[in-house]
Amino acid sequence: MRDAVVGGKAAPRRVGARRPKMPERTFFGLSTGRAVILGVVVCALALTLAVPLRTYFSQRSELESVLAERRALENDVQALQTQKSQLDEPSRIAADARERLRFVMPGETPYQVQLPGDYGKTPEELAADSAPTGPWYTDLWNTAVQPQGSDEPAEPTSAPMPVVQPEPVPASPPVPEPEGGPLG
Repeated sequence: MRDAVVGGKAAPRRVGARRPKMPERTFFGLSTGRAVILGVVVCALALTLAVPLRTYFSQRSELESVLAERRALENDVQALQTQKSQLDEPSRIAADARERLRFVMPGETPYQVQLPGDYGKTPEELAADSAPTGPWYTDLWNTAVQPQGSDEPAEPTSAPMPVVQPEPVPASPPVPEPEGGPLG
């Protein structure tokens, strides 16, 4: 077969029979190319909106926690204001003085109940606790490293209260000394 020449140009050669056109593939009614472009645009929008939405939801949860903390602090303030108003009452002051400072009103007899086995340390035990255990620098290091007690005064231990003996009442009125006395 020879190539046909049309108008000085070679006509394309037909090798086989002409094939019928294939129907285009579609996805949701769109051609494949358009569906891919639409998918890329949707993904880009989703990625663009993901950060602001995440920020929005995290700020909402943070707001809820801050509001809950605020309510708790307001309740604490209200409780402290109530306690402050109670501390101004003379009966409360007297009760605290009795309880914490162990004050006794005039005419009352103080007493303290001691339970068996509920005693403080003896002076010998206190001296043994404060005795140096090694060289001075080891003791210094231990005092720097070990936590110290609080600055608040310690609760009083159950030490026995001093017993005050009442003065004996004289049986008869005192007799005045004769005038002139020892000097004479």
